[in-house]
Amino acid sequence: MKKNLFLLSLLSIANILNAQKKMDSLAAMTDFQIFENILKKGHPSLYEYIRQDSLDYLFRDTKESIGNHTSDIDLYKSMVTITDKIKDGHLLLFAPNTIKTEQYYFPLILKIINADFYTDTDDFGIPIGSKINTINTHDAANILEHLKKYAATDGYNLTRKYRDIELKFGLFYAYEYGSTKEFKIDYTTPGGQDKSITLAAESFVKVKFRNVKRNSYFSKFHLEKSEMGFFKKFITNKEPFVYYRDEIKTAVLVVNSFGIDVRKFKSSLISIFKEIKKKKSKHLIIDIRNNDGGFKPNAIHLYSFITEKPFKQILSEYAISLTVPEKEYATRTFLNEKDFLTDKFKNHPVYDGWKLTFDDLEAIMVPERNRFEGKVYVLIGGTTFSAASSFALNAKNDKTAILIGEETGGGYYQFQGQFPVYYELPNSKITMVLSMVKVENYVTDHTIPKGSGVPPDQYISLSIEDLIKGKDPLLDYVFRLIKG
Repeated sequence: MKKNLFLLSLLSIANILNAQKKMDSLAAMTDFQIFENILKKGHPSLYEYIRQDSLDYLFRDTKESIGNHTSDIDLYKSMVTITDKIKDGHLLLFAPNTIKTEQYYFPLILKIINADFYTDTDDFGIPIGSKINTINTHDAANILEHLKKYAATDGYNLTRKYRDIELKFGLFYAYEYGSTKEFKIDYTTPGGQDKSITLAAESFVKVKFRNVKRNSYFSKFHLEKSEMGFFKKFITNKEPFVYYRDEIKTAVLVVNSFGIDVRKFKSSLISIFKEIKKKKSKHLIIDIRNNDGGFKPNAIHLYSFITEKPFKQILSEYAISLTVPEKEYATRTFLNEKDFLTDKFKNHPVYDGWKLTFDDLEAIMVPERNRFEGKVYVLIGGTTFSAASSFALNAKNDKTAILIGEETGGGYYQFQGQFPVYYELPNSKITMVLSMVKVENYVTDHTIPKGSGVPPDQYISLSIEDLIKGKDPLLDYVFRLIKG
């Protein structure tokens, strides 16, 4: 019996594809010190959610653990463990491409509901809505807990973590447990039957192609026959577009991104709202559930079309440094350092940094002349982030619209953003993104707990029954509300 267990153990070890790059202690220590310097010299809100002495302890403890047996992935995992404690959704780390997930990717498409994993497609004969219990003997609850550190979010928010984990499950699983050729999965069907299946790992391309079949994308709810066509129009389309439910005089405006050209975006909005007015729609649903942000002026322009009074978004902007730290390892910035950091902040010194207490975009935060004057509903979720979360907060502050869904991934009271700097660490090739400006949001309700995203006015989440049926619970709720 012991011999058999030993053989099984050897087979299991052989099944893990160890493609990590070993690093000598000097190389690993050099990269880690650069990482620490960037954070301490450039992050504008480093100690918001962790005490300085606690973070210093993490830095020391990690450096003491670095040895000649450290791999690039081990170093990456140590770094994300630290950034997870900082709780900044714009502070990003990307692992070097040494884990072979291109060819050995977890094959199932999963959805997280109430902190449990469920199948989101009917691939491999597993019914949609089947609960995952274990993967390669790892308990599903423990897997979720271990994967949380790889998904960046603002504050204590979990909705963004869950949306990120379910989309990148195969990648995060490989970081945590290594790439494997096959997966033994224990699951429970919606009918209550406990079953097991062993699936071979698939290429990332094959899994990505099957991702368009997610029931939680709700193509069935929209009576769309082509899942790929629906996916391209409703999920990955970055251009704002509108469709109508004429029987209830309702327009549905889908805005999946604020990241497109500002002039083009404003022009699209003018055309869309002219069309909505021509259609004589009395109700407007703005769907920003898949919007992870973009350019702040785009969010402002959209809000200008639904508000009846001037509005504001922020109280202050703060930078701890006016120069890019560890600049020799920076690969790009989206803005000019002198024009944005130096010229914007230099005449506003405060203790330990520079702070602006006015918003230079407030001049455009006024109602559009041809704004929509009917009832507005805004659909939000964990993917709603950055500029999209700011848009949701405007609606929350002014009660212009009803927010429906789950808490946004973007912070309610504050977030880091505006000046992202991309780095590549020289030895491990880990990529790091640091945003150098802290934004303090303008809020009217100060009872919301610190570390929250923007909360909805009406909380509605996806149920297991909704997942199985492919029903969009948010749109279904609003349509029924409008019908009375």
